[in-house]
Amino acid sequence: VSGVFVPSVMGIALVTFVVWLLLGRTVGYALARGISVLVISCPCALGLATPVAIMVGSGMGAKNGILFKTAVSLEETGKTEIVALDKTGTITEGKPSVQTIKLLDKNIGENKMLAYAAAAEETSTHPLAVAILNEVKERGLEIPNHTENKVIVARGIETEVGDSIIRVGSKKFMEENGISTDNSHDEVKVILGRGEILIYVAKDDKLIGLIGVTDPPRENIKRTINRLRGQGIDEIVLLTGDLEQQAQTIASRMSIDSYESELLPEDKARNILALQSRGSNVIMIGDGINDAPALSYANIGVALGSTRTDVAMEAADITITKDDPLLVPEVIGLSKKTVKTIKENFAMAIGINSFALVLGATGILPAIYSSVIHNMSTILVVGNSLKLLKYKLKN
Repeated sequence: VSGVFVPSVMGIALVTFVVWLLLGRTVGYALARGISVLVISCPCALGLATPVAIMVGSGMGAKNGILFKTAVSLEETGKTEIVALDKTGTITEGKPSVQTIKLLDKNIGENKMLAYAAAAEETSTHPLAVAILNEVKERGLEIPNHTENKVIVARGIETEVGDSIIRVGSKKFMEENGISTDNSHDEVKVILGRGEILIYVAKDDKLIGLIGVTDPPRENIKRTINRLRGQGIDEIVLLTGDLEQQAQTIASRMSIDSYESELLPEDKARNILALQSRGSNVIMIGDGINDAPALSYANIGVALGSTRTDVAMEAADITITKDDPLLVPEVIGLSKKTVKTIKENFAMAIGINSFALVLGATGILPAIYSSVIHNMSTILVVGNSLKLLKYKLKN
């Protein structure tokens, strides 16, 4: 706007000066009219229309635990049409606990199998790893000595205990390492039937046990999804690395429009690009390392909750520091309110200045009063932006 407005006003001031000279007025009078035009239209109000509103909006966000990385992220969030959600730590609490343990090798006891699993998960901060480590701690078990843990992203973890290789992770992880899961079908059905997250444990090339973990949905996640709909979100999608049955269960329970399961980090990113290819603005909400590519590719990435990783925060445009999903729809509401305020500021600045410009150019308004109106429009824009301080985020 300034790029067009400023040269136009300079031209109008020059034309005003020339016209009054042609009408036979003195150079001083004509110059006063031209100066009056410049004083009125000096774009202070235009220059403040956006940054003051952004500053106040960002400040209100920070006060409520919402950190915007850039001004663009605050402006663009309100244009969201599709919300993509991770499951573990985003829809769920991210504080899972072990519920079921199934032994598949009679020569290895339950505690020993858990100790092997804990050895592989010892250095991991993933919520499922924490669940296993907490169970071992509660039982007072000792984690055996092991080599450095090797993480296979979105698959599992492996380590060496003595002469044996211990692998803990998904069914795909087992199959990719030539470990048969045929002897576990009945137990798998039982665990998945309860809606638990399934973890496979293998020693060398043999499956030795299954661990079922529960991770309950966040207390306010259903209300969050309802409020997102109220903000005009057309579609809500679940993107998870969990098995299809687990994804289907949570999607049905939360009334989510669609889901994609058993996704690798790059698969989540591809799903985001596919949604964007439809011409939609997409928000991705996640907390883990697996979510980082998707957070980066989305129009707006949001790192949510206490389980968020540094990688997720770095990839995201917005970080919500509080463990409250209800702040997600409030981010969209705050963005819309801020952009509305910016548009109001532009309308007031251009409207008042344009009206006063005509009065100044025609000689009705002296230069001194032009300066008064100019400053009044600037104060009005700042005051309108400060109204955002009264914006209340719902809790």
